[in-house]
Amino acid sequence: MINEIVTSLLIAIGSLFMFVASIGILKFPDFYSRMSAITKASTLGLGMVLLGISIHFDQVGVFAKAFIIITFLLLTNPVGAHAISRAAYKQRIKQSGFTIIDELNTLHNKVEQLEQQWSTSKADINIAEELINEIVKLPASHGGSFSRAIEIAEEVASIQPAVGHRLLGTTYAKMGRFDKAESLLKTACIECNYSSQATLALTDFYVQNNLPTRAIAVLEEALKHHPNSYEYLMRVILIAFDSGTSNKFAIECCNRIIEMSQEAPADYLLQASSYKRYFVERSSGK
Repeated sequence: MINEIVTSLLIAIGSLFMFVASIGILKFPDFYSRMSAITKASTLGLGMVLLGISIHFDQVGVFAKAFIIITFLLLTNPVGAHAISRAAYKQRIKQSGFTIIDELNTLHNKVEQLEQQWSTSKADINIAEELINEIVKLPASHGGSFSRAIEIAEEVASIQPAVGHRLLGTTYAKMGRFDKAESLLKTACIECNYSSQATLALTDFYVQNNLPTRAIAVLEEALKHHPNSYEYLMRVILIAFDSGTSNKFAIECCNRIIEMSQEAPADYLLQASSYKRYFVERSSGK
């Protein structure tokens, strides 16, 4: 009796979802919204119908087949819908007037605008940096290009070597060129005397590649040049906390912030005191 009730509910709800999907195909205003309706509602609806059928027959073989089909639907339908919608977008299939957000087109237009600004103002490094960051976000089909980003970064390097090498390093990092990125980011740090942007770029690079010890070593070197940098001290503390390494140096950084109590911001002092207790307990094995 319970099986029949559960089966009926699942099939009824699944059928309702598929009915809603069919209405969406007829009523929605453009290709993209119709694709969304048929993918989401029909996938969930068919999955619930199959689940209801497997409960009704109450056989291992039927349940196994239903499970395989549902898994296949969940894996393929969203991917297929994304690929079809992406192809439609590339073919310039029009959107309805109700669509108010087109992030890809907005990004593409922004890149074009920044390209024009950079071509007329080669001395403005901020434009170049923003342009590089936006270009690498774009897919190749819409103008995204690592080679173009590297070309711009090399132009920047001819004007301001430290900034250019940092931009080259971050671009190569996104390309997966570890050795090249590391070398350029280290060069940038040395050239600018471990400025905030270069130091944190190299630190983030090591953290993202799961190398917290190297990240802390960079910050330790940076603190030799900027011993009163709250930003560097707190970054050491946070990396040590997340990675479970360098307890001793982290405690030292906490102490340095606490010792500068008259100058340090209140939130830094509170965090340093809290983290210090944690590192001390961790060092003692509590």
